[in-house]
Amino acid sequence: MKILVKLSLFVLLLGMASCKESFVNVDNPGAISTANYPGTVADLEQLLAGAYATQHAPNLFGHNMLAKNTYLWDHTTDLSWQGTTTWIQLAQNNSQVNDSFLQGTWQDLWRGVQRCNTLLAGIETFSAKANTADAASANLIKGQTLYLRAWYYFYLTSQWGESFIVDGQGGDKMGVPIITKTSSSLPETQVARATVKQCWDFIISDLKAAETILTGKTWTGTTDKYKVSGWAVKAFLGKVYVYTQDWANAKTYLSDVVANSGKSLVPFDTYKNMFNAQNEFNSESLIELNLNIDMTYRGTDDRSMGSSIGMVIAPTYVGSNGGQAASAWSNVFPHAKNIARFGFNLGHYFPAGTATANIANVDKSYITKSVAARANKTVDPRLWVSCLQPYVDSMIVLGVKQPISHYLDISEIDMEAWSFRKYINLAGTEGEVNMANGDNILWLRLADIYLLYAETLTHTGDNATALEYVNKVRRRAYGYAVNTASAVDYKTLTDQTSAPDAVLKNDPLKYERWAELFGEGHWWFDVCRWKIGDKEAAYYQRVRGGAIQWDPTDYAQPIPINEITSNFSMKQNPGY
Repeated sequence: MKILVKLSLFVLLLGMASCKESFVNVDNPGAISTANYPGTVADLEQLLAGAYATQHAPNLFGHNMLAKNTYLWDHTTDLSWQGTTTWIQLAQNNSQVNDSFLQGTWQDLWRGVQRCNTLLAGIETFSAKANTADAASANLIKGQTLYLRAWYYFYLTSQWGESFIVDGQGGDKMGVPIITKTSSSLPETQVARATVKQCWDFIISDLKAAETILTGKTWTGTTDKYKVSGWAVKAFLGKVYVYTQDWANAKTYLSDVVANSGKSLVPFDTYKNMFNAQNEFNSESLIELNLNIDMTYRGTDDRSMGSSIGMVIAPTYVGSNGGQAASAWSNVFPHAKNIARFGFNLGHYFPAGTATANIANVDKSYITKSVAARANKTVDPRLWVSCLQPYVDSMIVLGVKQPISHYLDISEIDMEAWSFRKYINLAGTEGEVNMANGDNILWLRLADIYLLYAETLTHTGDNATALEYVNKVRRRAYGYAVNTASAVDYKTLTDQTSAPDAVLKNDPLKYERWAELFGEGHWWFDVCRWKIGDKEAAYYQRVRGGAIQWDPTDYAQPIPINEITSNFSMKQNPGY
């Protein structure tokens, strides 16, 4: 079949080449000519806006990211929707080569790379004839573009690279193609996969070049806050060095960010709502994907300034009949075993034997115990930052407060079926914002950096300081002063946590990364680089669609079949 596709495409191209110019002339007289565009700094800024915006294209953080990939692979979520077989298979760690969600994410990430490559070429042409001031402005745009290309490659390598680099091994495995210019012919699109190490080296090279340009640069203007700063680049570099286990460089960069960036953890009352369009660009934030409510285009449209992630993870609430009502698509909910991992063990909101998910059947003593646990902080408070509790928490629907329900379409009445809280609209339903949620994605923040720094210190001989940075994150979660010893501090790096499972029960560093960053899309990559996928699968066991099917090759996703058939040099990942 592949040979037929290749031959057909080749014949088509030959036929086009042999036609007379008048027959194949497809010039658009209204198109912008590359001879004079980009011709100004404003033109470059326009192209830069497109490179940033691709981060929230429909198949990235505009819709697919989280609920249709990483949330499923690491079991942040379970599915109420059972109508899409390949979606269920993603949640079973059984990804398929023809999965449309994976295909879309692959395409949009490469579209981001292509836009960056196009812009970098335009900058070079523009700068060669620009005056000094315009050349300086173009150089700042170049720094941001290099950062963005590294960002797209970060996801391509993390999701489709055959392996992470672990204990010096895996660097020779297959990564993704390294492409630095836009293709002008079919042969230029036939690029083989580089190695994993080559991909990470490329990411680091782009970030180092961006660092050189952007060091000391901050953006204070209202319309520029979303742009990457010098400290953001250094923080991203620190994260990449941790991901590649280059502990010496990781320590250099992360310690610099911790000590000199001026960033600080925000108080708990700010933290708990900063994923819901409140407290954006605060003192903890290093990189945010800037989103806005867009009543012109839905979040699933590439032209929208918002995201429809909230539509997929939307809470369900108690309807007029006391049963369950969807606030949007409401397709996924937090996997039940995540509730226990936060230390919640107060029983279930419905008494044993309850037949119908109705508010009239709720155990009143359960509500009393839950309210007390929240007030007394006997359960990790981040549970309620991340999730909405049925029949205890509420949401706003058309201006009216409604209780959260047992999640829609979950027939298993005895299952914990909560709703997500991060990245949903707290002021109303997703439909009220045209499915174009304006909650910024806090992609890299200081709590993440603290925990990466702590991990780095455990590998460079300073467990005492590592423990302190783990405790800083924990103290904020419980409302204590960040820099002062507290009653909730871990005593050692093997102290008991809130989690009941073997993976996290006696590993505060891993637990804090899981709990602090829950629902933010980082845990899957931690699972991959720590190689704990089999242990995680053993803990979660199954999703509603069936048993989790873990294989050692599941750390890497399958190259989409469309790419295999269109790029003759592309090789598939093992196991698919």
